[in-house]
Amino acid sequence: MKKISITLALFISIFISQIQAQNIDVMANIWPPYVDKALPGNGLAMKIVKESFARSGFTMNLRLEKWEKALKGAEIGAYEVIGAIWKNKTRKKELLYSQPYLKNNIVFLTRTDSNLEYNSLNDLHGILVGILTDYAYDDQFMADAQILKFQANRLTENLIALEKGQLDLVVADKRLALYELKTFMGSNRSKFRFLPKNLTTRNLYIAVPKNSKNGKTIINNFNQGLAAIKKDGTYQKILESYTY
Repeated sequence: MKKISITLALFISIFISQIQAQNIDVMANIWPPYVDKALPGNGLAMKIVKESFARSGFTMNLRLEKWEKALKGAEIGAYEVIGAIWKNKTRKKELLYSQPYLKNNIVFLTRTDSNLEYNSLNDLHGILVGILTDYAYDDQFMADAQILKFQANRLTENLIALEKGQLDLVVADKRLALYELKTFMGSNRSKFRFLPKNLTTRNLYIAVPKNSKNGKTIINNFNQGLAAIKKDGTYQKILESYTY
């Protein structure tokens, strides 16, 4: 009886460990419409990440943290995966990245009654531009001291300031801008227009700490799952379900 009990306990232990091995903790900060538990599928980015991991047999557990804490936690190995991140030189030293799974168009907004246009950074000299804190915008744009930058924590703050004439331009991810215009600006949405030329386009990735013993396996599984949902049309259906 004792031998059977030990064998049974061992079997249960192995079974539980196998189940746990199929769970993966993904950390992200709230960033609608990409990451937000109030949105269907926890947002566009998390829906893609979840479906990609599911194709490799993983169940995603989403944890939300403030960005500074999330990034630092990932770098020291406190989290398995950062679910939505852009590359920059500093991050590349600490993190291993997946294939990109979305493109972020970084655009300018102004008022519809403004004649401002953007063709090069020189056009922004002396212009007051609203930006968001801790965004990894274009390096040249951020380094150009002749562009007057006003930082805010929420895009809505900048949109309101733009509407009041306190800012000349606002720079933002286009999907985020469309989401916030629809959600928060109501009938005032018509007072804003997008400039035709993007500041830049950024790729969106998942990332794992380079010191993670399972990091390469996680990235490979995600990449394979991402390829699978693109091939069978699931990816395109997800994109089409998040329009604003």
